[in-house]
Amino acid sequence: MAGKLYKILAHYGLLVIGLFLLAPLSQALEWDVRRFDGRDYVTTRQISEFYNIPAEAPLAKDQSAFVRGQGSLVFRRDSREAVIHGLKYWLAFPVIERDGAFWVSRMDLAKTIEPAMRPGLVRNLNKPMTVVLDAGHGGQDKGAVSSYQYEKNFALDVARRVRDELKAAGVNVYMTRNSDTFIELPERAALANKQENAIFVSIHFNSAANRAAQGFEIFCITPRGAPSTEYENLLVRDMVQEHGNEAEVQSFVLATAIYHAMHGRSQMMDRGVKRSRFAVLRLTKIPSVLVEGGFLSNPVDARRIASPEWRTRYAKSIAEGILAYIRLANERKAPPFAADYRLPGSQNLRLSTPAATPQPSSPSVSLRGLPEEEPDPPSVPTP
Repeated sequence: MAGKLYKILAHYGLLVIGLFLLAPLSQALEWDVRRFDGRDYVTTRQISEFYNIPAEAPLAKDQSAFVRGQGSLVFRRDSREAVIHGLKYWLAFPVIERDGAFWVSRMDLAKTIEPAMRPGLVRNLNKPMTVVLDAGHGGQDKGAVSSYQYEKNFALDVARRVRDELKAAGVNVYMTRNSDTFIELPERAALANKQENAIFVSIHFNSAANRAAQGFEIFCITPRGAPSTEYENLLVRDMVQEHGNEAEVQSFVLATAIYHAMHGRSQMMDRGVKRSRFAVLRLTKIPSVLVEGGFLSNPVDARRIASPEWRTRYAKSIAEGILAYIRLANERKAPPFAADYRLPGSQNLRLSTPAATPQPSSPSVSLRGLPEEEPDPPSVPTP
């Protein structure tokens, strides 16, 4: 039995998550795993029971919502968007409705819901010795443009402010660029990979042809066998194991910690924690995220970004999220939620010690009805 369990867990590299096999505390939970269209699914009801979040009255006929205090899970039928603890996350596959229930893919439960709900149980969170800050663009690469300034300049300004906050907290910081210079994307990743026990945060600002588009979003590497957020269907490249997948779950946890701090400190539209195979996420072998701090093409966002006071608050929020991740790695202290950052008197929250995530002493495990290992993702035609 132990050998079978290890094989299942190792298949996704989540030794503690166990593809949702661990029951909460000492209560065993036998999962009803169904296979639809070549993919494994579990119901949203099972997920809520697993995390001990009771059902709430449905928000709409096409939604499934569960809430307990600050803990929340909201799913929408035929959608890849989910709300976890008040923030938006993009799933790999849409939620489906079958036999009168909503179903979530097994991959999304293991790769998104579990590490978002219980980051303190994620293994291999190496204690970061260095934070690599990557100011996007530079030199002849101006990035996005607003009526105020180029993206490359805003990105460098924010990166420097984040650096100052982290150094004041005693954190070692490495900048991929500290002047208006151009650095190729593979070189940025190579510089990050040279740092021992490091994490990588690339800072950018967005732009879109639709001037109404606005808000924050943050990216981490796409899991193998899943489409990136910007695509609906699987592509051939989605089957490739990238260097970035070596720290895939850790990158997701880093993104979550930073994103909660960003939204807790700097109010802006929530566009979600997303997945992509950007070069700096594919090529880095350490926990890595790419932050998009609003749209320079949007008049409201652009005006905020042009304000030095706003950029100071924004940089502090990124630093707080990084520090929350470092506390998690060093002390297994659960990162705060966005709501925690908004509480009165929370201005020094980044220096506080939040409650540790409960750790089950000897969780019960049930393998009934579960295949020994997740089959390979379905094949896709060559585009």
